[in-house]
Amino acid sequence: MAKEGCCGMGDEGLKLTLFFLGIILVGALVFSLVNPRPVEVSGNLLTSQQQDLLYADGVAMKKVAPDLLRISLGVETQEATAAESQASNAESINAVKAALLANGVLESNIQTSQYDVTPVTTSRKACPVENPECADWEAQWVQEIVGYKTTHMLTVEGTALEAAGTLVDASVRAGSNRVDSVSFTLKDATQKAAEDELAAAAMADARAKAGRMASGLGVQVGKVTSASINNYYYPQPVMRNMVGADASYGGSTSFSPGQLTLTTYSSVVFEIAQ
Repeated sequence: MAKEGCCGMGDEGLKLTLFFLGIILVGALVFSLVNPRPVEVSGNLLTSQQQDLLYADGVAMKKVAPDLLRISLGVETQEATAAESQASNAESINAVKAALLANGVLESNIQTSQYDVTPVTTSRKACPVENPECADWEAQWVQEIVGYKTTHMLTVEGTALEAAGTLVDASVRAGSNRVDSVSFTLKDATQKAAEDELAAAAMADARAKAGRMASGLGVQVGKVTSASINNYYYPQPVMRNMVGADASYGGSTSFSPGQLTLTTYSSVVFEIAQ
């Protein structure tokens, strides 16, 4: 009899559960009818907005004569001790600076770009201290310091582009044994003026292209919704990398500055006028 009573209570609980589930489902259906989800509508609006825009890219290029010379050169010395290496290097770099100044470079246009003193090591096989007469297979590779190297690099700037060869030659004769690069570039003001001019030309090119697209589509170009520009230009480098050159160097070096090509790209988004 207890078992039947239990089952009877279970049936009533099941009916009650189903009743509440029904109420929840009906409520959810009513809510969805009153508040429809805007997913599909939002997607259609986005598509419609994309169809109302024109994307156009523009480009403008210009060749400009460089007006700034930049040279990277210096001295490397190696001696048995760090102090000896530093002293030797200081003597040579001071002679290089004097040569640069004597050839018209301003003190303010000479800047140290790198200075370091590092140990020079070598590897060899050695027997352990406890077994100085070991067999070859028992020996271990060890590193030992054989000297110290001092590096002092200078960045030299000037506006006399034709003096590049003279400055390099004078520096090497004075003791420079590293000439990493010679480059012909632009002063900041020159570069900005050229980029401003190219930006306007690149934007005009993008608008002209948008106009041609609109004409072909039978629509009108509207207002700009977004725009961006990117400038590209690379200094004219002359790699020399005269590591190990000696003071007996007797050549006469000449360089050709040439011209630099500046390029500006624009990207513009226009509305299609209604």
